[in-house]
Amino acid sequence: MRVLFVNPPRVAGYPVVREERFEHKDIGSVYPPLSLLYCAAVAERAGHEAKLLDCNGFDLPLADATALMDAFRPGACLIRLGFDTQEADLAVLKAAKERGLFTMVRLKITGDTPWLRDEFMRAHPEVDLFFLDEPECLIEPVLKALQEGASLDGLPGLLIRRGSGLLTTPEAANLMAPDELPRPAYHLLPSLNVYHTGVMQAPFTVVQTSRGCPYTCSFCSFGKLPYRRRDIALVVEELEWLKKDFGLKSFLFFDDVLTLDKVRTEKLMRLMIEKKLGLEWVACTRADTVSKELLKLMHEAGCREIAFGIESGSDTVLADTTKGVTKDEIRQAAKWCHEAGILFYGLAIIGLPGENEQSVEDTIRFINEIEPFYTQFGFCTPFPNTDTWDWYTERGYLSTKDWGQFFPLSERPIVRTEALSQDDLVRLRRRMYLKTMLRPAKLLRAIRLNDWAWNFSRAAKFLGRLGMVARGTAVR
Repeated sequence: MRVLFVNPPRVAGYPVVREERFEHKDIGSVYPPLSLLYCAAVAERAGHEAKLLDCNGFDLPLADATALMDAFRPGACLIRLGFDTQEADLAVLKAAKERGLFTMVRLKITGDTPWLRDEFMRAHPEVDLFFLDEPECLIEPVLKALQEGASLDGLPGLLIRRGSGLLTTPEAANLMAPDELPRPAYHLLPSLNVYHTGVMQAPFTVVQTSRGCPYTCSFCSFGKLPYRRRDIALVVEELEWLKKDFGLKSFLFFDDVLTLDKVRTEKLMRLMIEKKLGLEWVACTRADTVSKELLKLMHEAGCREIAFGIESGSDTVLADTTKGVTKDEIRQAAKWCHEAGILFYGLAIIGLPGENEQSVEDTIRFINEIEPFYTQFGFCTPFPNTDTWDWYTERGYLSTKDWGQFFPLSERPIVRTEALSQDDLVRLRRRMYLKTMLRPAKLLRAIRLNDWAWNFSRAAKFLGRLGMVARGTAVR
């Protein structure tokens, strides 16, 4: 059977990340479609003929996807959606349905929310099947059934269109272990040269050593999931393969919490050092899951940047997120990063429950105290599968249910708090950026006397971000 996997085009000029742990537009980074690459690899392993078109990564229009449908003539097509780009993304499946393809989709935030996924399916007759969990772990029996003309009804983890109705199949109780998946089908991409982050340059990709996050942060759409590990030897073998066969120079460890198991992470770092990979990489983790010794090992193994969720500098607001991380733990992790030579990237949220003028000032002071090399201030965006959704909707503090506006990096929030209007939040986010960016002592300390290429690159990025702040546009 021929199967087509499409990462839809960019939306309004923004690249989009459509993965299990990130489902919205982005600024300044372009990631490969890892989930679809795994799905294509599973399809090929099962004997199907697969093609993958990354319109997002290679900045291709919808016409390229429809042309491939006409040339390849697949029997089925799978796409993943961004939550805030879903209506634009579905143009791919509308075109596929017009050509008689069986159409499949995955959108985690919607899949986690029963009322919303049923509403989605009723509104979009172009979708035949909605995956209720990781599609790479569920697609193989679906493709087999489609090829054989068999029923899908007994297969787990699906929402299937049945005439004018919908059928939800039993929950996928035991997902495939990550080590059971084949390597992603990178051979289906022209190259890795279009992928990058603000720090890491091409050829670049994303690599997972684990899946899932057991934490219960009130604002997060991607937590409360079992932690599933990969064998670290297989991870390193994959990195060696990517370097040898695809020229990889840098990558992102795309784990929810890379250092959740510090002992395992230490073993991974030591193996990477032993293999002398010569790759630079970045990661995201929690401040309470690192140690001074581990960060030193990570730097030796090639880590150049690490992102921590700071969320807020207000003790009260931070505690109410149920994140379970304290400001003292963040202070300590920041200090260790500075000592290890790792760039520390801060992630903060404005507009969380309880936010007021004082809590914003607390956050500014805290950021300036711990001194990340950069901090992103995103507006609180209560996706429907989060605890914050109930808090904002019950109080009437959510201004819209137009999913296209659920973009945390947007120029304007979709929420208010008891004390702050939406206009207040716009004004205060601008203040947060200016008060944390325009600090002469910090700017001077960022200069590398022996690396002017770095200095010019960072200056360009700094001025670009400052321009976004000044213009009041979306900013990361």
